[in-house]
Amino acid sequence: MDAALIAAFQQPAPIKCTLARFELPGEALCLTDGGFALFDAGEGEGVETYLGRHPTYGVLSRVGNAKDGADSGTPRVDVEILPASDLAAAALGSPNVQGGRFQWWEGVIDPVTGLLMGAPELKFDGEIDKPRLSVDAEGWALTLECGTQAERQLEPNADWRLNNAFHQLIWPGELGLSFVDGVTRKKEWRSRPENPGVFKRLLKSFVPFLPD
Repeated sequence: MDAALIAAFQQPAPIKCTLARFELPGEALCLTDGGFALFDAGEGEGVETYLGRHPTYGVLSRVGNAKDGADSGTPRVDVEILPASDLAAAALGSPNVQGGRFQWWEGVIDPVTGLLMGAPELKFDGEIDKPRLSVDAEGWALTLECGTQAERQLEPNADWRLNNAFHQLIWPGELGLSFVDGVTRKKEWRSRPENPGVFKRLLKSFVPFLPD
């Protein structure tokens, strides 16, 4: 964490702010949880204005706590927006938005200058997965479920598996997996070996100086 941000959080009554950036088709939607903030996300767009109330899309209601991945899952976070209109809800929930990048930071506002103090801490960097619209007596809210790019590697897709077709897609004409047994089983990339102890002992037999 940035030293200036640490000092800002240690103030008696820091003015905390949440920054959320959505990459929509053709534009970036930058929202904060109150007022406005100026911040450069480092995406080549320079300093962008994060609005508490966007005239087209609405208001950032909340960003839920990131859920740690467990078993075959990956970290996820829910972002709730209060749409400005039914057109805004339809646009944010459109299939064209799925896969767009989502970033979330936590920072502190200087009460004197109104600017950010130090560099906000990046809490989540992933992509928009799917929308969820909820309606009650108080109005409606759109929740965008966001996940990490690593989640794609857990999808049961043959293109990610260790097999001859995918191997030749990456290295055309290389026939190393053409006559190998056992490659039809589902083996996701970056997955843990079934028995890591046996795998490590086998590896050490070829590289004796590996640490225990």
